[in-house]
Amino acid sequence: MTIKKKFVLALVAYVVLGILAWTTLSDEPIRIFDANVKLRTGTLIILGLFAFRAALYFWRTRIEEERESAKQTD
Repeated sequence: MTIKKKFVLALVAYVVLGILAWTTLSDEPIRIFDANVKLRTGTLIILGLFAFRAALYFWRTRIEEERESAKQTD
């Protein structure tokens, strides 16, 4: 399986998890340090961070593959 397919599958999984979290979790605030954060919002932020991490990994892998292919042609 290529890295692009894995990336797309990961993003689809994060979207599905986000939809499930939105529909099943209550919107009650929870206390984090001195701030009140809504449970849905906090969950979606964490899922967004995981999706961003997956995107960074995908971009880094693409750049490394481009550099390796450029070195091999030299």
